[in-house]
Amino acid sequence: MDQQYDGKEPSSKTEEKEESGREKHERSSSTTKTIGVPKRYIMLLMIFVGFVNIYAMRVNLNVALVAMVNNQTIIQGGVKIIKPAEFDWNSKLQGLVLGSFFYGYWVLQIPGAWVALKIGGTRVFGYGVLLTSLLAILTPIAARYHVMALVGVRIFQGLFLGVTFPCNHAIWSKWAPPLERSSLITISIAGCPFGNIVAIPLTGVLSKYGFDGGWPSVFYCIGVSGIVWYCAWELIVHESPSSHPTISQVERNFIETSIKGSEDKVEFDALPWSDILSSSSVWAIVFGHFGACWGYYTLFTGMPTYFKDVLDFDIEQTGFLAACPYLFKAILGPLGGITADMLIRYKMCTVGRVRKVFYAAGCLAAGVFIVATGYTQQRRTSVIFLVLGVGFSGLNAIGYAVNHLDIAPPFAGILMGLTNTFASTPGFISPQITGFVTSHKKQEEWRIVFWITLIVYVIAVIFYSWLASGERQPWAKPGRHKLTDDQEG
Repeated sequence: MDQQYDGKEPSSKTEEKEESGREKHERSSSTTKTIGVPKRYIMLLMIFVGFVNIYAMRVNLNVALVAMVNNQTIIQGGVKIIKPAEFDWNSKLQGLVLGSFFYGYWVLQIPGAWVALKIGGTRVFGYGVLLTSLLAILTPIAARYHVMALVGVRIFQGLFLGVTFPCNHAIWSKWAPPLERSSLITISIAGCPFGNIVAIPLTGVLSKYGFDGGWPSVFYCIGVSGIVWYCAWELIVHESPSSHPTISQVERNFIETSIKGSEDKVEFDALPWSDILSSSSVWAIVFGHFGACWGYYTLFTGMPTYFKDVLDFDIEQTGFLAACPYLFKAILGPLGGITADMLIRYKMCTVGRVRKVFYAAGCLAAGVFIVATGYTQQRRTSVIFLVLGVGFSGLNAIGYAVNHLDIAPPFAGILMGLTNTFASTPGFISPQITGFVTSHKKQEEWRIVFWITLIVYVIAVIFYSWLASGERQPWAKPGRHKLTDDQEG
C-alpha cells in the first residue's frame, strides 16, 4: 500500500509542475500577444455603434412620416412646386403607425434575456440588429402596399430589437468591472441619442432629396448600415473575457476578479422568481424605468411633429432641429456616468445615493424644461428648452439603467428584460394619447402632453427614491443559484 502510494506521488507532482508551467507559458503568451486598446473598450465601441444603428431604425419613421403625410415644397428649375403627400393618414392613424413598433418591442424582453442565457448575449444582440435591418429595407414596399402592412413590419422590428437591451446588460455582466459600470453602460447607451443625432437630420435630407420619392431612401440606407455593422460584430466581439482569443491575461484577470460571483451559471427556470418579484429594489427600477421611458417616447415620437405642426419648420429643418436635443444628451449622459463612477470610487457617495440623485436630477430638470416649451411662442426659445429637456433626461439612466447590475449582477439581463417590459408600454400608449390630444395641431393641446410627462416624471422620482437600493440583494449573492455538476450535465 505504502509503496503504491509513493509511486504515484512523484507522478502527481510532476503533472502539477507541468500544468503550472503550461499555465505560466500561456499567461505570458497571452500577456504579450495583445498590445493596445483593452478589449472591453472595443466591446464598448461596437455596442455603441450597434445602438446607433438600432435607434436610427427606430427613429427614421418618426421623421419620414412627416414627409409621407404632408405636402412638400420643392424647387425645380428655380420654380417652387408643391409635391402632394403620398399618404392621407389622420393624426390618430399616424399615432397607431408610430406606436406599432412598441407592440412588438415589449413582447420579447424577458424571452430575449432567456435566449441570451441559452446561446449568449452577443449572438442574440447581433441577430436582433440584422433581422431588423432586413425589415427596414422592406418598409417602403409595405407602406405602399397597405398601412397595416407597415404596422406589421414595425411590430416585427420591435420584436427583434426587443432583445437588445436585455442582451446589453447580459454582456456587461461579464465584461464590466463594478467601478466602471456607470461609465461603460452610459457610454454604450449613449449610442441611442447619437443614433438620433445621425438619423433624424439624415432622414430629413433624404426625405426631401433622396431617390425613389425621397422618404423610401431613408429605410434603404439605414437598413444597409445595420447589415454592415452586423458583419463587423461577428468578426470582432466575443461572449466573455474567457472566450476572447486575443485578450491580455492582465485584462482578463482584472475583469474576472472584479466581477467574481457575477458569472454564476444560472438557468431561467432556476431563477429566484418569488424573490425577484417581491423585491422592492426591483420594483424601484420598474417605476424608474417606466417614468424615464414615458418622457423619452413622448418626445421621441412627437418632437418632429411638434416642430412641423406648431413651430412650422419644413421637413429638412425639422430633421436637423429634432436632432439637436440628442447631441446634448449624448454628451451629458456619459459625462454624468463618469462623474458617478468617480463619486463611488472615492467613496464620496454610496452607490444607492448616486443612483437616486442622478435619476431625480435628470427627470425633474427634463420635465420642467419640457413643460416650459409649451408656453413660449418663440421658435428659438422652444428649441433651446427642448434641447435642455431631452439633454438632462440623459442623467436618469445613471440611476435606473445601471441599477440592475448593482442589485443582481448574475441576473442583470433578466432584470432588464423584466423592467423594460413595463417600460416599453409608454412606447405605444404615449403616441396614442398624443395623437388624440393634439388632433387640432394647437400648442395648447401640446401643453397637456408636456404636463402629463412632468407628472409621470415626478411620480417615478418619488417611488424610485423611496424604494431603490445600491446594494447586492441577498437572493443574488454569489453561489446561491450556481448549478451543480449534475445539473449542468
